[in-house]
Amino acid sequence: MSLVDPNPISSTFTRKILYCKRCGSRVVSNVVHCPYCGKNLLPYYKRLIFWIIIVLLMGTAVVVLVVLTPATRPNDERAETPAPIVVGAPEGASIKDLPIGATVDCNSLLVTVLETSQELTASDGTSIIKVTSQFLNKNISDVTVYSTQWQLETSEGERIDRYIGKTSEGETIKSDLESKALAKDEAFTAVLYFSSISAAKVIFVPDALSYNESNFATWLIPQPAPEPTGEDFSDAQ
Repeated sequence: MSLVDPNPISSTFTRKILYCKRCGSRVVSNVVHCPYCGKNLLPYYKRLIFWIIIVLLMGTAVVVLVVLTPATRPNDERAETPAPIVVGAPEGASIKDLPIGATVDCNSLLVTVLETSQELTASDGTSIIKVTSQFLNKNISDVTVYSTQWQLETSEGERIDRYIGKTSEGETIKSDLESKALAKDEAFTAVLYFSSISAAKVIFVPDALSYNESNFATWLIPQPAPEPTGEDFSDAQ
């Protein structure tokens, strides 16, 4: 509480006085502590301890915000990749179980499985499946393709990565694709090898950074014709 001294020193000079809230004594307004009881007479917002507490609270709030705010990862900002479509097929045609030679448009990257063959045998006796594929980049910017985007699926549904090793004759074979950057309108033909006793499908994963099963394109591997049993029913009565 502040007021004007009712008993001024002179008619031209007045001084503000305060009443100490602890002892009730009258003191002049420019005194920091009550001369009678020692109470701090400064308003709380003028005290050093008040501003120290404010600074500490603000610093704590900043630390909490930094810790609790989730970091923005590069993957979070990536645009949703359009679903692949089969080139030349009706709209909505499935990208699963395509015939060899079919082309899939994966966000302007054209991918074709040209052929598959099983002419070699691995050192462990399993068949080596040779997959020849072709890429054509129709994007306006460079696109990089990776060998890890290719898999083979067996008739039991097992997924197999590419094969690097020796044939039964001791020849070392290795796919000619690790990673390849394609400029606009650039084409590239890749040869990959897989080892399996029951190869069923070739799988291409359009986005190397996103595992979305519905966007996987698959091509059926032609199966060899069954061997004749040797029985002849042509003369059966």
